[in-house]
Amino acid sequence: MTPYSGLPFFCILVTVLLPAAILGHLGKRLRLYGLLATVLVLLAVFEGWKAKLLLLAFWALQTALCFAYLSIRKRCEKRWVLWLFLLASLAPMLLVKLAVFMPKLQFFAILGVSYMTFRAMQVLIETYDGHIKALKLLDFSYFLLFFPSVASGPIDRYRRFSADLAKTPDPEAYDKLALEGFWKLMTGAFYNFVAGNLILQYWLAALPQSGFGATVGYMYGYTFFMFFNFAGYSRMAIGSAYLLGIKLPENFNLPFLSRDMKDFWSRWHISLSTWLRDYVYTRFCTQALRKKWFGSGRTSSYLGYFLTMLLMGAWHGLTPAYLIYGAYHGVLMSVNELLDTKWKRFRKLKKNNAFSILLVFITFHLFSFGLLIFSGRLI
Repeated sequence: MTPYSGLPFFCILVTVLLPAAILGHLGKRLRLYGLLATVLVLLAVFEGWKAKLLLLAFWALQTALCFAYLSIRKRCEKRWVLWLFLLASLAPMLLVKLAVFMPKLQFFAILGVSYMTFRAMQVLIETYDGHIKALKLLDFSYFLLFFPSVASGPIDRYRRFSADLAKTPDPEAYDKLALEGFWKLMTGAFYNFVAGNLILQYWLAALPQSGFGATVGYMYGYTFFMFFNFAGYSRMAIGSAYLLGIKLPENFNLPFLSRDMKDFWSRWHISLSTWLRDYVYTRFCTQALRKKWFGSGRTSSYLGYFLTMLLMGAWHGLTPAYLIYGAYHGVLMSVNELLDTKWKRFRKLKKNNAFSILLVFITFHLFSFGLLIFSGRLI
């Protein structure tokens, strides 16, 4: 069963969220109830004993790694130790991605492995940084497996999540949050099941399989379909989380009004792009400058963008379409950085309301072409 994809899941969702709404309205803490609801929903979503055992094994591995590293970090600050734990944490996701080349590895496929892996890796990294000094088993398990966002994000941060868990919301504050969550659930469902399905059925499905005009039409249709589909899932996940008292971060913020690609990636799949910015790009550039890997700081920034976006493509999968998509955005981000730093007029033009319309138009088409690559239609 795929979350937010059909009537059976929504029946389960109503069953677990209604008691949460009652408890929240009464001013009760939702921490333990939310964990129980997560376990019950995942037992229903992960159908069959194989899926349930794989989820259990994944939870056990990530929990053992994070708690073991927390203990080791107090005695050892070596970076290579962190890398060993990160590689071990990454292993389940890597096995699933490598199934493209070795189909037998598909045996290890697990719903939401990419999102849950990044949550666990974030805990390891922030433990190394000294930001996380203690973990609670129940809170960590709840964070790792949190059912509203297990399949399609957003990717939350442990300290922000645990701060929500520690709160005992007053009824008035909870009711306001719950109403906002209900609105997000309804609008997310409209995005996904109405707008997305209409585009899929009457636009994409109606196009010929080949031809320049059909490809251009597919590029536009696929762009809008991906927005309504993915933004719809994100809104439903965020809305469900609100009803459980967890304020998941937003994942979309009017991305098609972006004036350049850097602006775009601060508005589209925000939780993934900020994760990669904080834990890949920034750290790569900082290390490159500290170790003087390159002759210029600009070089480290360009390469940092390319590496980060290539990893973003690989996060989606190791097929050529995803990797080329990541490399394409790496080039765009590097060019964007070059324009920002070498052409002062570019920054002024972005503030010009008239010229910004042209920049929005260009940015939209650059991204749409990237999604055409992502779709595999050009490969």
